[in-house]
Amino acid sequence: MKVFFASFSRASNGAVEHLNKEMFERGMTTYKPQNADYILAIGDRVETFDFVLEWFKKNKPIIHLWSGEISQGTHDEVYRHSMTLMSCLQLCTNEHAAARVMDLCRAVDKEHNIHVVGNVMLDDLTISERVVPIYPYTLVLYNPPTTYTKDKVKAELDIVMQQVRELGRKVIWIEPNGDLFSDVVTPFVTHNNLPRNQFLGLIKRCDYFITNSSCQYYEAPFLINKKQIKSIGVRNIERESKYADMTQTNATENIIKVLEQL
Repeated sequence: MKVFFASFSRASNGAVEHLNKEMFERGMTTYKPQNADYILAIGDRVETFDFVLEWFKKNKPIIHLWSGEISQGTHDEVYRHSMTLMSCLQLCTNEHAAARVMDLCRAVDKEHNIHVVGNVMLDDLTISERVVPIYPYTLVLYNPPTTYTKDKVKAELDIVMQQVRELGRKVIWIEPNGDLFSDVVTPFVTHNNLPRNQFLGLIKRCDYFITNSSCQYYEAPFLINKKQIKSIGVRNIERESKYADMTQTNATENIIKVLEQL
């Protein structure tokens, strides 16, 4: 059985790196989708949706990882839930997400195949301090909400800058993810896209983390005090992991066991 990882963004690539490595070492992956028995759709990004839709139309079986999650301020809900409906197997991080997938499938009379496997992001929180400075700093990662106008993005950036000034630290600003109006953010950027372990190292050693990224609920609470995290705007403000049990471990092994049963 061979699986092709459909993941085309820095966040999802980094998050499933450990899973991808483990499956590769067991001979379960292929780099050619045409040779795959299954396409593993990762997350909720439009790049992944476009790719998965093409293979769905060719009747390639789809597996969806992170089915049933929710987020705000983006178009990701449409892409995520659409990939769930295209999938023959739904892998959920928690029971809340699983219940949402069940409701979604029931609404369109689709047979579901749900497995709660935990969050693979938490299987590897290895950090590297290679780019961590010696001075105190505020870390910023701001991704423009895709439902915003350009003026609204600029207004929210003003709020970010106000917080930066109030905190009174030097700033390390990470490159945004390339969504619409990212060009408004790039003038503030000090660091381009980083390997996941280096990014986690910056979170671990920062004084404050200003962000609207989902990592404020996934990785950051395991690396710094929640009081150090300054949430901005509506993007991801109601992310599922904000409320769900994030303590289930061994997601990578749980996923592999499910796939081996196919």
